[in-house]
Amino acid sequence: MFYRSSILKRIAIINRFFPVHNSIPKQGFYRSLRVLSSPDGQYSAAHTTKQSSYLESIHEKTASLFSNSHQMVSSVQGTFLKFLVQMSKATRVLEIGTFTGYSALCMAEGLKGRGSEAKVVTLEKNIEHFKVAKENIESSGLGHLIELKLGDAIDTLLNLDNAVQYDLIFIDADKGNYINYYNTVLERNLLSDDGIIVADNGLVNFSFRVLLNGN
Repeated sequence: MFYRSSILKRIAIINRFFPVHNSIPKQGFYRSLRVLSSPDGQYSAAHTTKQSSYLESIHEKTASLFSNSHQMVSSVQGTFLKFLVQMSKATRVLEIGTFTGYSALCMAEGLKGRGSEAKVVTLEKNIEHFKVAKENIESSGLGHLIELKLGDAIDTLLNLDNAVQYDLIFIDADKGNYINYYNTVLERNLLSDDGIIVADNGLVNFSFRVLLNGN
């Protein structure tokens, strides 16, 4: 679910440093965001359905090649995204922020058997990330389920055919533009009547401000 910024701020203050525990000192803040090392996180990883070997290899490849690999969703989150696609019975998925294609591939796995209309449309503005994602998608066997678009996300959203709506929209890009992506999606009527919007790390910037300001 996506909340408008005024509501997000209140949630961040109420939850303080969610998902970071209050006892974590400031110098550990970034590391806490990058690595889920709590007992809950370890339990989730141990008891979540194992992913395909190909998805595991993409996750490991991204971690080894990119210093900013923490921007990629975790394997637990990837499995959850696949589950959301399956549970919602989505056929059209829009992703804002491809990175190396891992999350798009997770959601594409959830689209298997949904017919010829099933598709993940994923947007990426970084050319190097785009090239890696393209290679990963083309060698996955799921390329027929994924359409990769290069360019600024707002520009791409403005040029999408809004006669085609999306049942699930996953926003995982630059946090400062989340509200702009959200508003553009709604203004252009890209979300289906029963569709859902999922925003990754929606509280990060607000939590960081609360942590620094101490209020």
